[in-house]
Parts: sequence; C-alpha cells; structure tokens
Amino acid sequence: MNGLTVTLQKGGVGKTTIATNLADRLAARGHEVVLVDVDPQGSATEALGCGETYTADTHLAHVLDPDDPTAPTDLLRTDTEPWGVDLVPSNAALHRVSATIQTADDGEAKLYRSLVRPLSDRYDWIVFDAPPTIGPLADAALVATRQAVLPMQLSKPSADALVRTVTNQLFPLSDRLPDSEAIEILAIVPNRVKGDNEERRVLEALEDSQFARYLPEFADSSHLDREDSPGPGIRERIAFRRAYRDGVSLATHDDTVDMIDRFDALAALADETVKPNENE
Repeated sequence: MNGLTVTLQKGGVGKTTIATNLADRLAARGHEVVLVDVDPQGSATEALGCGETYTADTHLAHVLDPDDPTAPTDLLRTDTEPWGVDLVPSNAALHRVSATIQTADDGEAKLYRSLVRPLSDRYDWIVFDAPPTIGPLADAALVATRQAVLPMQLSKPSADALVRTVTNQLFPLSDRLPDSEAIEILAIVPNRVKGDNEERRVLEALEDSQFARYLPEFADSSHLDREDSPGPGIRERIAFRRAYRDGVSLATHDDTVDMIDRFDALAALADETVKPNENE
C-alpha cells in the first residue's frame, strides 16, 4: 500500500480540501483508497458525511492500545458514497492517541504498525489529513507514509510555515528513522490562490528557492500570463465550499470545475512517484 500525508504547520491553508479531493481523484484512477483523519478538528470526517462519529465510543486510541481487541477494520466507514473513499474518522478523544504515541516503545512507528500495516492488503492508497501543528499525530502519520503533500497559501505566513514544517519536522523525523530513509516531499501545492501581485511575488520567490522542484507544473508562475490557463495552483472557487456543504467531492458537485484537472495531475504525480515503505 502506498501512502501520503497532507500537512503543514499552519491552519487555514486548505489542507482538508487537498486531502479529500486528492483521495477522491486517486479513487477515480481505479485505486482502493482510505482517508485517515488525524486532525482533531475533524474537517475531513465532516466532509465525508461522517460527523456523528466524532463522538463515537470506539476510536483510533483503541486500535493503538495493545491490550484492546479493537481492529482497524472496526473503525472503517465504508458508507461514504458518493466519494468512493473509505474513512477512518477523527474523534474528540484524539488527544489520547497523541499520549499513546508519546509513551509507546515504538513511538512514531506505532500508527504504521497498528493501523497502516493491517490495512495494507485492503487498499492501494492511504491518505492522512494531519493536524496543522507539529506533534505526535502528524509525526506518526509522516513516518507511516514517508511522503508529504504540503499545501500552502501564497503568503509570507504560509511560506514561513513551509520552512518550519520542513526544517523542524520533516528533517528531524528523517534523521530519526532507523534506515535513514528520508520522508520525501511529493508536492508543494499553492492553494486558495486568488491571483494578486503579492501571490505572484511569493510564488516567484518559491521558484527561486530550494523548494522549486516540488512545485507541480500547474503551479508554475508561467500560468499567470497564459490565456489558456486559469492561473497557477489550486484557485479559489465557490464550488469548493458548496461541495463541502453538500458532503461531496468537487468532481461530484460539478464535474466541469476547472480545478479538477489539477487534482487529477496531483494524483497522477502520486502514482508516478510511488515510494516503497521500509517500515516493515
């Protein structure tokens, strides 16, 4: 099973939008996909129409407890139509998961061993929607998948958060892995782009930085001046909010929205750069 974690040490960058719609487009490519919501805010759980599970008695902390008989399949929500993506929902008690990871002997690898590996024969892709802060949940998701998608707005606060995420989280985690196998960045995805001059400045600065190679083609600043393009990145569209309101993916809400092709390109990139997981 392949995996990726959608994460950034900043809220409000549209992380859940990227995670849910990328999972949807991976499923559209014929994959069996499970989305794991480890963000205590539970936005992905709400997006897939499973908000009532946020207060369920059985949750991820039980799966991570070696003395508890709860299996990962006991958490799965498969009644998520029309998404075509299964869900391990968030829960109000996720703080217990953080505590379990912090105190467990296998620490950051526990999420992989207790959740990801048992589901590996069932799914082609597992996508984590991580919390917007550094901590045990995001760390464990990154160790479990070894691959990150970093959404950001084209603003200085987001650019600063990108640097923090890489230098304070991805690098230290990679250094602690027994096999020295780095956690790789699949893509840095400019999101909620409006197209103003400040966004142009931030994007051009990214293109002149160490992060340039992680920008997908659709995020290239050349799209700013192309008449055949709506502009770079994932653009701000009212359809995203309407799709979330209706509990459906962007493509299900309106299959003519011009941003669907961008998520298809991101899903294709994920398929092209499958990273073997060495946790076993």
